[in-house]
Amino acid sequence: MASPSPVPPRAGRTPRRGLRPDAAYRASRAAGLPAVPPPAAGVLARALLDAATLLERERLGTALVDTLCRTFRLPPCGLVIADRPQVHRRDGSGRLVERTYGTYRCRLPGGGALPDRCRIRIYHRTAVREQVLGPRPFLQTLLHEWGHHLDFAGLRLGRSPHTQGFYARVARLGELLGVAVAPPAAPGGPGPTPLRGEGPPPE
Repeated sequence: MASPSPVPPRAGRTPRRGLRPDAAYRASRAAGLPAVPPPAAGVLARALLDAATLLERERLGTALVDTLCRTFRLPPCGLVIADRPQVHRRDGSGRLVERTYGTYRCRLPGGGALPDRCRIRIYHRTAVREQVLGPRPFLQTLLHEWGHHLDFAGLRLGRSPHTQGFYARVARLGELLGVAVAPPAAPGGPGPTPLRGEGPPPE
């Protein structure tokens, strides 16, 4: 269910040619990973590669997110795994042109306060065949969406653009956890939009 809160425009894309990157974009591009996850986080991440059921992934994924949030001193972030196909879009000929593996949402209270009501949502089934998402894409999606949580709650960015710095932080996190996280071919797409005002994140 959508929140009644006013939602700002879609979070930032790579600036068009001729436009100067804003402060959030520059900060995202320059920032590194501010801490090192403990060995326990690596154990959880590698266990996720062997987990196939929704309940097991939710249990291990929640434990991994909690461990990362404590290590990086971030506010809590929930994890919801939706047992439904990925949101997707086709072109006029029926060809798949876009799909969403997961989303991150949070509320920004304002006044310099940390974001709250933070939540990662991952779709457990593929867009077309509706098969259970493979373990590595699932883990990659989880770390990617947690990277947005780090941007908002740790780096205190006003938005979380998909910069080279963002993908470098996620890749470095994967390396430290002992798992490989492949960045997409073309960085610079839209990032998540935080909720502002009252109301919970969408279900």
